[in-house]
Amino acid sequence: MRDVYLHALFSPKAIAVVGSLDGAGGPARVILANLEGSGYQGRIVPVNWTGERPADALESLGDIDLAVVCLPPEAVLDALESIADKGIRTVIVTSAGFREIGGQGYYLEEAVIQLAERRNMTLLGPNCLGVASWADRMNASLISRLPAEGNIAFFSPSGSMCNAILDWAASEEIGFSKFASLGNRAVIDEASMLQFLAEDPQTHVVIGYLEGMNNGRRFARISQTITREKPVIMLQAGMTEHGRKAISSHVGALTGSERAYQTALRQAGIIQVDNLSTLFDLARMFGTQPLPKGASLAIVTNSGGAGILAADGMAGTSLNLARLGRETAQRLGEILPSHMQASNPVDIGMQATPEQYARAVEQVARDRQVHMVLVVIAPGMGVDMPAIAKALAALPKTLDAAMAVCLLGQEGVLEEKRFLQRSGLPCYSNPKAALTSLEAMIRYAQWKTTAYPVEVCYRRDKAKAERFLEEYLEIGKTELFGFEVQPLLQAYELQYPRTELARTSRSAAKIAKRLACPVALKIASPHIEYKSDVGGVELGLQTPEEVRQAFLNLTSRVQCLRSEAFISGCLVQEMILGKSTEVCIRALRDPKFGPLVRFGLSGSQAEIFQDYSLRLAPLSLEDAAGMMRELKVFSLLKRERGRDALDLRALEDVLLTVSQMTLDFPEIYALEFDPVLVTSRGAWIAGARMSLLPHAEERGRDR
Repeated sequence: MRDVYLHALFSPKAIAVVGSLDGAGGPARVILANLEGSGYQGRIVPVNWTGERPADALESLGDIDLAVVCLPPEAVLDALESIADKGIRTVIVTSAGFREIGGQGYYLEEAVIQLAERRNMTLLGPNCLGVASWADRMNASLISRLPAEGNIAFFSPSGSMCNAILDWAASEEIGFSKFASLGNRAVIDEASMLQFLAEDPQTHVVIGYLEGMNNGRRFARISQTITREKPVIMLQAGMTEHGRKAISSHVGALTGSERAYQTALRQAGIIQVDNLSTLFDLARMFGTQPLPKGASLAIVTNSGGAGILAADGMAGTSLNLARLGRETAQRLGEILPSHMQASNPVDIGMQATPEQYARAVEQVARDRQVHMVLVVIAPGMGVDMPAIAKALAALPKTLDAAMAVCLLGQEGVLEEKRFLQRSGLPCYSNPKAALTSLEAMIRYAQWKTTAYPVEVCYRRDKAKAERFLEEYLEIGKTELFGFEVQPLLQAYELQYPRTELARTSRSAAKIAKRLACPVALKIASPHIEYKSDVGGVELGLQTPEEVRQAFLNLTSRVQCLRSEAFISGCLVQEMILGKSTEVCIRALRDPKFGPLVRFGLSGSQAEIFQDYSLRLAPLSLEDAAGMMRELKVFSLLKRERGRDALDLRALEDVLLTVSQMTLDFPEIYALEFDPVLVTSRGAWIAGARMSLLPHAEERGRDR
């Protein structure tokens, strides 16, 4: 899908509202009322699309930047053609009855997409609520109650979620800069919106609600750049099988797997939340506070118990209690009652005045070793909550430390919470919620400091690999095992132990002699996925006679265990000398996000530890290194006593090459290298299997 430019969508000088204006209500009437009530200064042109020749209504439009189409679905195509004839290139279609209902609606939306591409139109929707831009005083949407102006932008494909989130934001007094209801995302999708909001000067934080994606790979690629400029916080749906089915029937979009979805968002630096409350907590924190320069937190409280509760909440986070400097301790000693100690958490006592609260917080926030401050206030006799809130709100806005306030209680401190939030101080009901927001802040600050990923393109004989895959696809063979994959390994210059197929015990002995023992013997069967499950592997065979006898024992044993399996013989494979670590690298093509690469240990160790890492292709150097660092058990194995240092660079090369393979050839649906033998001298592919997509299915996937 081509990139689109959305400036005319949010900052038009003239808007035409196209729909039925004869009745008292209807979407067109609502759009017009909202535009007029928002204080929009541009020209508004009502277009009554009725009668035998509705296109005549567009004859005297003049210069229009944006058209909003509010028509029955069967009239939308004609309207879009007429609008394009008038030179209007930006359109909002609020009409429902397209892809989301399936059947004829699907084909109608496909026709809309083709028209938009042919006429070079930027189109929002269909089945959407429209847009709003606070800086332009424009509400071209079907939503009448909007929040106040702020620096947070929001988008969602779900109209009901748009209504709910905007209403909640208004009640929570959270200010917005831009809002867009994406609907079915026929042309403008999440990636397009992120691209625009990244350059919007009024937007400092981007939040959204995700329901599936039409182009997950594009979204992940664009997000990785944008999140280094602005925080992107996403509430995501469709993480379960039931959720994915509901999305498909809701907006007509297919979702990727949960693992691919989570990996894509994490890899792109997007902050993920699973509930509305956390979404707003983080939006408010990021929208009002500076990013912390470190993970050191100071707690200021009037209750020792509340301070301990807050300190306990730091367990399992990357936050740590700051050690206050000597000067800070001295100044706090002048502020605090004589029986209080200037340590962290700082307990100023129930009898402290509002001015003492503010002075103590300011001194702590100015400490060079403090990056974040959490103020926890418990109600009690003599605690003047309104006065304390006013004193905290009056603190200098130039403090470098990120700050959050926790007022323990509900109804009794509701007005004070609202006052603090209006003053730009995030306020919470419990310390855990505040710590969650601060933790997200420090993680995002760390993400921003990481280097941009450097993608690597490895040398390979792509033509040779293409011929190899084409030959198998032509004969209809889509499952390849073991030595069948060797030509692909050769084309990508991957190391593998010399391997030959022996169909008889005598030929196995001859092959072993030619390879020069010791060798390994592995059962060859397309019906046996894991050879070790049936005792189908013999290692360290020293003589041809040992190989001959092992062949007979191996085939008879496996045949008894798996009588239904077809056994081709045995693979005779040279042994890799030196102590090695066995790992497994798998790639599976997700329908929305593309190849998902998984790295973990091989064999029984993988079953025991369940320890693996995931990334979406293309992998960068940082991704490959990160995948190995994330594997806790692997970091222990590489330091195992008696083992030389493993060649991690060679293992990185294998990971990056797998990524390159799956991107070069979309017909590779699944690829598994198991085991990969990693030694101090390199990495060898000792086992491989691959699944290919038939040509017809691959062509459909490309579309």
